[in-house]
Amino acid sequence: MPIFRSACPYDCPEGCSLLVETDGERVTAITGDPANPYTGGVICGKMRRLPGAVNSPERILTPLRRAGGKGEGRFVPVTWEEALEEIAARWKELMARYGPETILPCSYAGTMGAVQRHGGEGFFHDLGASDLVRTLCSSGKGAGWESVMGASCDLSPWEVGESDLILLWSADVAATRLHLGPIIRGAKERGARVTLIDVYENGSAPLADEMLLVRPGTDGALALAMLRVLAEEGLTDEAWLAEHAAGWPELRAELARWSPERAGEITGLDPEAIRRLALAYGRAKAPCIVAGSGFSRSGNGGQAARAIAALPAAVGAWARRGGGTYGFCSAPPLVDKGLMKRPWRTDPARQKVNINLLGPALLGEGVETPIHSLYVYHCNPAAVLSHQNAVRRGLAREDLFTVVHERYMTDTAKFADLILPAPYMVETEDLYTPYGYRQIQYVRPVVPPPGQVKSNWEVFCLLARAMGVDAPHYRRSAGELCRALVEGSAALTAEEKARVLSGEPVVLEAPFPLPVGTEDGKIRLAHPAPITWYPPHGGAEPFRLVCAPSAHTLNSSFNEISEQRERRGERTVRMNRADAAALGLTHGDRVVCANDLGEMEAVLALDRAVAPGAVVAQGVYPGADGVNSLTHPRLSDLGEATTLNDNTVQVRRT
Repeated sequence: MPIFRSACPYDCPEGCSLLVETDGERVTAITGDPANPYTGGVICGKMRRLPGAVNSPERILTPLRRAGGKGEGRFVPVTWEEALEEIAARWKELMARYGPETILPCSYAGTMGAVQRHGGEGFFHDLGASDLVRTLCSSGKGAGWESVMGASCDLSPWEVGESDLILLWSADVAATRLHLGPIIRGAKERGARVTLIDVYENGSAPLADEMLLVRPGTDGALALAMLRVLAEEGLTDEAWLAEHAAGWPELRAELARWSPERAGEITGLDPEAIRRLALAYGRAKAPCIVAGSGFSRSGNGGQAARAIAALPAAVGAWARRGGGTYGFCSAPPLVDKGLMKRPWRTDPARQKVNINLLGPALLGEGVETPIHSLYVYHCNPAAVLSHQNAVRRGLAREDLFTVVHERYMTDTAKFADLILPAPYMVETEDLYTPYGYRQIQYVRPVVPPPGQVKSNWEVFCLLARAMGVDAPHYRRSAGELCRALVEGSAALTAEEKARVLSGEPVVLEAPFPLPVGTEDGKIRLAHPAPITWYPPHGGAEPFRLVCAPSAHTLNSSFNEISEQRERRGERTVRMNRADAAALGLTHGDRVVCANDLGEMEAVLALDRAVAPGAVVAQGVYPGADGVNSLTHPRLSDLGEATTLNDNTVQVRRT
């Protein structure tokens, strides 16, 4: 059977290159493409089982109009012409009555392609709709990193293998960085030591020589105490700091407050364990921090990212191969996605709605122009956004005209007035630049889209025509735009551009030493103020909730694959064994987690170590009582990011 090249479109740093086998009409198998030197022909089980979802009879293959109450999931088929006419008529009516800002797009990272992901941003800018602030995932981490390192990028994943001390900081390699595991094992064979720092014993534990479990929201305090020990023990590289950093004297003065004893009280760690970790870090030749995002999803997450980012600067780790960080910003822009986003078509005064505050916004909170229409594409807000109950109440409004472009009947799609049928990546043309390393790949459709399925870009071009948005941009095909993005790249050579346009996965090396992307080329350790720590958000409930990834699904993606749902199993929460015993709970009990926002039922699992006072829920499950029924719509200190790991709950037996 014919085999074609493709790439994984999902929100994962690995950006796997794929080989797709077809019979000419249907996908029969998906495997890894060995032409990618990083992913090396290895892919996750989620992607191996994707053909079953692509070919499933449960897919939405025609436009649908709501035939029952919102949330019931009852629909009848309509034609594309009828759907487009209804959308245009409703939007024009609403815009005439309330202004264009009454329309709000809702999208995030259901696809990571440059054209299919970002094309809608340009369209809604042209339409004059409210701007969606897309800071759902790791914007707090990114903002903290940028305040220290500017526009710098950190190591490529294979460079981690040159380190002699690897700190897996809030990083579940098994769930989120599949191909980094063999690299870390190779480093260990050459003598490297690995320490896992997290709230619970995550999937990286088998790689670690040591595990330090910290209370949620206290990572910044640990990093500051480590910095103090490094300074007191003479393990900072003062000459390197003087040449390459600014603000070290100011930060060092702040460190006087951060003894291991104080940090121990905050984090729950033994002060001697903090000292040992700091000494090991300072004495390593090339220490490397592999940073996940969980530690930054807190009210103090930006400061935590700043503190962690300061560690390699303090010891001059960037001067040695394998030293530094991986996971903060591992891939610089290889193409200018402004071609698709069209930022020049928006207005700074235009109404902005943060995606983390969607629920309150739909209920009229924090918006001057009420939202009367929501257009959802490659996103499932009813499941993945904070304050799920508010999101669902907003979606249930009869005066909210909701259009959802989707493949399956998701929680959000059930609330739609119109559903438009969406494709998988094997049915579209796009350009992928994963954020986990410097790679780029152009892919073409390998099978025809089934039924009446249309891509994001096709739909936005049709909507532009229906709404009278007359710009040549919307007369260009996805393939033309992909080629324009590649040909206009300042980061690629002519030879690399030719390879990309041939469909080959192109992986670029990172420069050494890595340039610092600040205005003066210096790492900023006290800009705009010295790094510090303050307590995360509080709550009346006794336990802190942590939302962790599942290796079997990706947020709400892959929930449509029955094998993945079965492998993930029933929803569980994990607790510290002593905490559970104090409540009279044992492994396997059915429990309820509750706070002022809602309740969630789950099975209690005591099979992994958990920091005292923490409750860990893995994965996003469908339904009205998901983990986000417990997460507040609050923003982080930097980056306006989610604080889904900064909520409190009580736990009781059902």
